[in-house]
Amino acid sequence: MQQFTWMMLFFSMTAGSMPGMAQPPLTPMEGDSVLTVEPGAKVWHDRDYTLNTWPEALREHRVFLQSSIQTGARFETFTPGYVVVLTPLNEQYNQSADLRASGFEYVALEPFHPYRIHGEQTGQPCIALQKPVQTGETIAFGRYGIALWSSHELPVRQDAPQMAPTITIPTIDISEEADRHVIVAAGTEDIYQGHVDTVLMPDGTTMFATWAINHAGHLGPLARSDDGGLSWTMIETPANWWEVRVTTPTMHRLVDPDGVERLFVFGGQNFPGRLRQAYSEDGGKTWTPMRDTGLAAECPPKSILPFDNGNRLVMWCDRRDPASSANENVEPVVFMSESYDGGLSWTPEKVAVQVPTRWAQPAVIRSQDEQRAVMLMRYNGQGRSPLAVSEDGGETWSEARSASWNYTGHRPNMVYAPDGRIVAVFRDTAQGSPTHGHFVAWVGAFDDLFHGREGQYRIKLMHSHAGSDNAYSGLEVLPDGAIVATNYIKYQPGPEKHSIVSTRFTLEEIDAMWLKMLNE
Repeated sequence: MQQFTWMMLFFSMTAGSMPGMAQPPLTPMEGDSVLTVEPGAKVWHDRDYTLNTWPEALREHRVFLQSSIQTGARFETFTPGYVVVLTPLNEQYNQSADLRASGFEYVALEPFHPYRIHGEQTGQPCIALQKPVQTGETIAFGRYGIALWSSHELPVRQDAPQMAPTITIPTIDISEEADRHVIVAAGTEDIYQGHVDTVLMPDGTTMFATWAINHAGHLGPLARSDDGGLSWTMIETPANWWEVRVTTPTMHRLVDPDGVERLFVFGGQNFPGRLRQAYSEDGGKTWTPMRDTGLAAECPPKSILPFDNGNRLVMWCDRRDPASSANENVEPVVFMSESYDGGLSWTPEKVAVQVPTRWAQPAVIRSQDEQRAVMLMRYNGQGRSPLAVSEDGGETWSEARSASWNYTGHRPNMVYAPDGRIVAVFRDTAQGSPTHGHFVAWVGAFDDLFHGREGQYRIKLMHSHAGSDNAYSGLEVLPDGAIVATNYIKYQPGPEKHSIVSTRFTLEEIDAMWLKMLNE
């Protein structure tokens, strides 16, 4: 797509006064402002997002309406010409149906990113719709819209422009197969069951799950299953767990150098949050109160791996640069910390990877020979997930690079299936993905991740009835090869809030579906 620089083409202006015009061509009816397009201009008055570099086709569109990102806008046209409204491709915010009903047509222009969130991070990809207008005509549009005016007419088309496909491997949908699902904790009209994690014990049948009440809310619920996650019993926890408002609790089974096994629950908090932990030494029957680890973390560690024959444990967490932790605006990082006593104490954090946005939520997996490692992370904008690799099993890391769209998502978790393939689960955030916002899995080889290859296929595991509010799940592999993914999700339409729900599958049965799809 041909681009141009706004600064060379456009002039600055103040609301209500445009050089060469007695009155701006658009008259706001809701207290908004008419401005001239220029680099860095604030797109909406209630959000600090700024105009980006746009395609050459819009060089004549100098005027835009600075409205509200939350409510949209309504305005009257003072000068005959053409109004173009930019609307996100995102299904939740797309205004195409209403605009077309009022006489707009699709502009023959590929989707593009008209605004930046901050730095180099772009916002939603948008398409353009156009309508010829006369003096006194009223136009309205909804959330996330951007209105432009010009005397210049753009070519139009009959169908909606689409992003080039980003998902290049098949997706098998098992999300509606309710017999796979187990409700661990049902949401109600009043109770929102939040972020969840699980741990499977060495016997292959005992499983624990912990979660939060409300989104990034109170830590407290803890449940045990003695049949591989098919049924669950609640466990009483210390009172001070409820006092910890966590982002995403995680669970780990850790073994110290003397062979003593402990179960840990970790909880992090938003900036400048502290990482807290509690543990059980009797197989999950009783638990310690939550205590400070001495570390700061916004999301607790999803990955803790043993090194040196189990004598050393390493965790990876995300936060701002610990060298400047008092400043909320410093660059975000993934840090690593070590324990030599089975997780009871941790060394000061050390930066492992610099990341482009906060909430990296790293998940780490090593090659089966433990010589290499991959760290898959979250990108908090519209781009591909960051991914870093290690040539020494996780001791040192490359710079973060962009992963494939096929495994781009938030809150990843990864395990090995019995046949050596990797299953990675996450909330799908790939642009243009047919499963965007839902709970999905990617299946492929370690080398696919390490070398940036596409992988074998994806699985739609669960359908979210609350947009993209789900994932950061538990992920376990049972002795019979069944993979159990436990998620917090709005499971069905209606007033009930999020529930804790698991789904289970084997790669053998998904392989059969995949082969059938390929042969159809």
